[in-house]
Amino acid sequence: MEVSKLLINGKWVSSITNETLDVVNPSTGEIIAIIPNCDKEDVDRAVQSAVNGFKVWRAVTAEKRAKIIHTAAELLRQHANEIGSQISQEMGKPLKSAIGEVVGNAEIFDFFAEETLRIKGDIYQYNYPNEQVQVVREPVGVVGAITSANYPIALLTWKLGAALAAGCSFVEKPDERSSAAAFSLGKIFLDAGLPAGVFNVISGTGIKTGRILVEHPNISKIAFTGSTSVGKEIAALAAGTCKRVSLELGGQCPVIIMPGIEPEKIVDEVVSQTFNNSGQYCYRINRAYIHSDIYDVFVDKLVDKVKKLKVGRADELGVDQGPLYHKGIFEHAMSHINDAMSKGARLLCGGKQLYPERNGSFYIEPTIIDNAEHNMLVMTEETFGPILAIKKVSSLSEAVDLSNDSIYGLAAFLYAPDAGLGLQAARQIESGTIWVNKIHKAYHFTPFGGMKCSGYGREKSEYGLDEYLELKTIYLTLPNIQ
Repeated sequence: MEVSKLLINGKWVSSITNETLDVVNPSTGEIIAIIPNCDKEDVDRAVQSAVNGFKVWRAVTAEKRAKIIHTAAELLRQHANEIGSQISQEMGKPLKSAIGEVVGNAEIFDFFAEETLRIKGDIYQYNYPNEQVQVVREPVGVVGAITSANYPIALLTWKLGAALAAGCSFVEKPDERSSAAAFSLGKIFLDAGLPAGVFNVISGTGIKTGRILVEHPNISKIAFTGSTSVGKEIAALAAGTCKRVSLELGGQCPVIIMPGIEPEKIVDEVVSQTFNNSGQYCYRINRAYIHSDIYDVFVDKLVDKVKKLKVGRADELGVDQGPLYHKGIFEHAMSHINDAMSKGARLLCGGKQLYPERNGSFYIEPTIIDNAEHNMLVMTEETFGPILAIKKVSSLSEAVDLSNDSIYGLAAFLYAPDAGLGLQAARQIESGTIWVNKIHKAYHFTPFGGMKCSGYGREKSEYGLDEYLELKTIYLTLPNIQ
């Protein structure tokens, strides 16, 4: 099996390092690829390529940038099946969901292509004699991005689309367990006409390659999606060279369910938002606060739905939930179940490993834990697995207080019979995004990001574009007209 090549300066090149990493299909335990674990020389090459690419790309007209990004969006749609298959094999995501991730996030490129044409500055009209004050927006420079494996296309397109629209160049280091989609996206942009050096893709571990990228003096901004612990370390390292940083970190997202809501109308939404992608995403529902008046009815319907979820290999037809994508995630999720059980929680369904005979694969039954309390890890740490902890509450104010009793503030979900009451509660909940009375699709024109230890900065939307733009004030002295 050949070692994968890197995308540097518009060419596919071999890594200088001899160190490699195996990529494993979590559905089978089979090694499906070998990638370089890039060292400083590889990172230097990629960054220097991006420095040169930035000089070219920032000078390209907005109209041409928009056309290239639109072209890439269309090519991404055309290659959705191929890239979706790569994601499914590397991440263990059911194929239908993996293809849906690709198709859905091609739209973000179309969105940012149009935003390219809306970047503008200001001229102040204070009428000072022979003076004009301008405020312009300029690209921050070379962006270093580090993305996680759970949504390898989505988390990259949110960053790359905004950066390219702003006029930045880009060096991407995907998660070492799921890198194929990033390299495929690199090829797509080359085919779309992106100048050489503007988008570079390297591979390696976070502790080695990622650290070198964060500390590199020629990187102007780091965009990171991953765990809170790693995000804190990145922020500290980036401070050494005064880099701009945006961090989309962990979540411990609550759902509040109040009486007056018909359980059968919302249970599918709750199950989907909890167990999609085997619970491996940052704004999944982790914990549920359910009012006592509706508790028994809702929980019965919830358990019934969850027990019907089909767990299996990502390439099996009709599978709702695949494996967890590596052993560490599996062990972390199981530790949350065991901790809750040792502290008096009650298991309503699931709780066990499935298919232990599949060596190198890690499946967990969809799990619901009752009688959960805030002294349990499942209610306080990010679980990142197919597990939901539930707690009975007696009032909306109690539920809001419990929702805020967390170091995280990424997303929250709320069902209340009165929209005004729901809005009042939403204003008090400490989260970057809150869905009230329906779990809508997260739209591209709205910002996404968290509060507290869920990070800072925003992705998607015009606010996400601002993360890649610097403000510059120009004081211009004008000559007298004789």
